[in-house]
Amino acid sequence: MIFNNLLIFTSLIAAAVVITSRDWRVSIGGLAILYLLVFILVIQIWPIALASVKLISGLMGISLISAARINVEKSQLETPRSELFFRLLLSILVWLVLAASAPTINEWLPISYTNLYIGLSLISSGLLFSSLVRLPYEKIIGVLLLLIGFDVIYSSLEGSALVTAVYALITILISVLSGYFPDEVDYEGGI
Repeated sequence: MIFNNLLIFTSLIAAAVVITSRDWRVSIGGLAILYLLVFILVIQIWPIALASVKLISGLMGISLISAARINVEKSQLETPRSELFFRLLLSILVWLVLAASAPTINEWLPISYTNLYIGLSLISSGLLFSSLVRLPYEKIIGVLLLLIGFDVIYSSLEGSALVTAVYALITILISVLSGYFPDEVDYEGGI
C-alpha cells in the first residue's frame, strides 16, 4: 500500500516537473524518471526481458531528443510564470477528477488501481502538455508522456512481445522526429 502510494506520488511529481519546466533538460529528466517508474510497474506483471525493452526504448528516445536539442541555442520564447502555474493547476484539477472517477473506471478495466491511476494521469498530462505548449520538441515530449500512460494501462492488460516491439519502435521514431522540426515558432504563419 505504501509502495503503491509512493509510485503514484512520484509519477505525479515527475509529470508536474515535465509540465512546468522551462528547461528542456529538466523535462527530459522527468521523462526519464517516468520511464523508470513504468519499468517498476511493468516488472511486477511481465518478465524482466520484456519490461526492460520498455525502459531501454524509452531511454533511447530520451537520448535521441537530447542529441537533437544539445546544439540548439536557447529558445527566444520565454514561458511566463503565470502560464506554468496555469499548467500545474489545470493538471492538478484533472488529477483530482481522475482520482474521483478511477474506481468507476477500475470496474471496467480489471487492472490494479495504481496502474490505472498512473496511466490515466499520464495520458491526461500528455494531452494537456502537448496542447498547451508552442515548440515542436515540447509537443513531442507531450506525445511521449501520453504514450507512457497508455503503455502502463495496456501493459497491465496484454503481455505480447510483438506489441512491445512495435511500441518500442514507435517511441524511437517519435523521438527521431524531434531532430527534424524547427526550434522557432512564427506566430503569423505557424511553424
